[in-house]
Amino acid sequence: MAVPAITILMVATNNITPVKIPMPTTHPFVFQRIIAGLGVIICSALLFLAVPRFIASLYALYPEAAFNQTQEKLPPEAYQKSISDLNLALSWYQNPEYWQLQGIMYLKFVMALPLPELPKKQALLKQAQLSTMQGLKLSPVDPQSWFRLAVLDSLLKTPEQQIINALRLSFYAGRVEPELLISRLSFAYNYYNQFDKDLQLIWEKQVLVAWALQTKQLVTFVALHPEAKQLVEKAFIYSPDDWKKLSNDLEIYHKKNSSLKKK
Repeated sequence: MAVPAITILMVATNNITPVKIPMPTTHPFVFQRIIAGLGVIICSALLFLAVPRFIASLYALYPEAAFNQTQEKLPPEAYQKSISDLNLALSWYQNPEYWQLQGIMYLKFVMALPLPELPKKQALLKQAQLSTMQGLKLSPVDPQSWFRLAVLDSLLKTPEQQIINALRLSFYAGRVEPELLISRLSFAYNYYNQFDKDLQLIWEKQVLVAWALQTKQLVTFVALHPEAKQLVEKAFIYSPDDWKKLSNDLEIYHKKNSSLKKK
């Protein structure tokens, strides 16, 4: 009787002794070398990025020191050196803060020059404008720099809409800025009639913020700008008690100043 082929195949398969094929072993030092190589690459990359910043920071030391000496009036040469050093710092690392600091140094340089040098001052204001704009390209969320640009645009007599756009972006970037609050409110008041309704509403809300954070400064602003009183009152439409308090503070302010003038 013939044995089926499948049975023969099964018997043959069962009789096969499996051969163990040794797996290739990886030497433990190979992994260590790979990890070490990756570490070297990462460290080199970090060093490559850090060195330009470090060198730039060294060049920026003098300008930063000059900027911090706000109580002292430095000679024009100090601002010239600061601008030059910042150019060197920026050649190593494009830091938006260095651009903004350079813009400030140009402004300080303008204020340090004698009045007759108007053409030179105009050129320096233009350089301050360009530095500020360059810094804003790298870091646009900077309310102080947008406000500074608006002031520079005004000094350079650029179209009003350009000034208003810079003011708008300053408000959008930071509405609660104690260092900017009164100065920006006062400057923006000059363009209130050219604002659209949205920007006028923002200005009015700034009045309320100033009332909450810098009450005395707001009272002084209204006292020095009596024509703005009506607009300020409009901002307090939903806070009549606060407006009554501000009006009372205004009366006190005027009485004090009139008594001082008499003395």
